[in-house]
Amino acid sequence: MNDADTPGPAALKKIKNFNHTHMNPTRQRKRNQSILLLLLMFLPVLSAWSQQILSLEDLIDRTLQENYQLQVVRNTEQMARNNNTLGNAGFLPSVDLRGDVLQGIQNTEQRFFSGEVRSGDNARSTRQDAIIELNWTVFDGFRMFARRDRLSFLEQLSKNDTRYFIEQTLADITRMYYQLLMEIQVLETVKKSLEVSAFRLKLEEQKRSVGTGNALLYQQALIDYNSDSAMVAMRAMQVKELQIQINRITNREPGFEFSPASSAVDLTGVDTMDELVEKAIAFNLDLERAHLEEMIAETTVRIERSARYPVVSLFGNYSYSNQTNEVGFLETSTALGGQYGVRVRFNLYSGGQQNTRIRNAMVAKESSELSSMDVRSMLTSQLASLINRYESYLTQFKLLDQSLKAAESSLVIAEEQLQAGAISGFEFRQAQLTSLRVQNQKIELLFSLKSLEVDIFRLSGELMEKIIQRGL
Repeated sequence: MNDADTPGPAALKKIKNFNHTHMNPTRQRKRNQSILLLLLMFLPVLSAWSQQILSLEDLIDRTLQENYQLQVVRNTEQMARNNNTLGNAGFLPSVDLRGDVLQGIQNTEQRFFSGEVRSGDNARSTRQDAIIELNWTVFDGFRMFARRDRLSFLEQLSKNDTRYFIEQTLADITRMYYQLLMEIQVLETVKKSLEVSAFRLKLEEQKRSVGTGNALLYQQALIDYNSDSAMVAMRAMQVKELQIQINRITNREPGFEFSPASSAVDLTGVDTMDELVEKAIAFNLDLERAHLEEMIAETTVRIERSARYPVVSLFGNYSYSNQTNEVGFLETSTALGGQYGVRVRFNLYSGGQQNTRIRNAMVAKESSELSSMDVRSMLTSQLASLINRYESYLTQFKLLDQSLKAAESSLVIAEEQLQAGAISGFEFRQAQLTSLRVQNQKIELLFSLKSLEVDIFRLSGELMEKIIQRGL
């Protein structure tokens, strides 16, 4: 062949592109499947290298510092603390300072009995007044003492609300963290199932390449492979959505990516029902709030009853007055002095309105007592229900652990039999799905157990203690 017959660089490029474009469809599909498998298997790993590693403690610390709603609740508590003063309760006097300057212009004509006449056009007069006043209620039927107790209870109630919101938020972030661990474990399980599906698909392709394959079995293997690939993508999406929710609570950008510091989910264990009820009565925040509302209602009764007593007030003032006239009896007038005294006010009859207010306050107090008993009853029922569910899930978890060992062993046997041609792809798929289902059930049940522990600790008032002791 001479040089004229040798293809040039441009022709070689066309030939290469032609070969690439007209590649055998089967080979092209194999290549695409391999690329997809590599992306699904290794992209999360490569992404994790650049992610920040965060533990549950890290998330809790940031939530306590950065969560906007917690800051709002703390501000509400601060306002209740500011309101709890002797002045707001009515113990302290009020002191007022007032001053006036008055200018007057008048046309005046005055006739005296002596016959004298005094007149003036646009006659000016100036008056200057200043007074300082003190009013002090020294007795109001013990109303001020009841108001002081009420303000103190309201401050305690606000502190209780802050702690309740903190506990609820930390319970949410804890559940989300363990749910994230669960989703990651499920994702890893589905990835392993995808590897098995890829092995099965490759096996069917090899059979077809040597002429012993079955088109139907190959298509079924391809469908199962694509189904598992879609499942991996869906589980990866759920992991990302959980990260976004956690970022919302911890006040981070939605796109912030992180990885849990640990993949283990350890069960803490719970106390007996009697021990939990005893702790709940002592530390549960719902019950504490009900008790505070009961005491606040009692102070309302005391406040309304105080209206049946007289109100005794001390008052005093010191004033200065100066007046200058161009026309009149006096050219100038100056006064300086003060007054003081005692004021007593006693309502004799108000049309029965005060008695109505007292009766309504007593009914409200009775309602708060009933609400407190209802909260206690509901708390006991909730704990009993959670304990019953926890014990049942624990039994199921142990059974699933045994089933998982059997399912994994069956899958290994099925894989060997499939490779040897002893079973069909459909039979192998059933063994694969059984193993996947049992693994996912065990992972989800473990998360349910952990979530129940969080709820039990919150109801029994132990959640904050467990977090401080890193017992979760």
